[in-house]
Amino acid sequence: MAEKEALMTQAQREEIKHLCDEANVPDKSGELLTKEGAQHFIDDLLRQASERRHG
Repeated sequence: MAEKEALMTQAQREEIKHLCDEANVPDKSGELLTKEGAQHFIDDLLRQASERRHG
């Protein structure tokens, strides 16, 4: 039986909320994401923010 994947941490949830607010995109912090999924989403939001600043 496979081990259940850990859900995102409270720190990840808060960072997603903050980044969504900054990017003016729908807040995804209430979704049930795994730690890995949350980190991918955070990385994507940070990349988008960087492109907007340097674009």
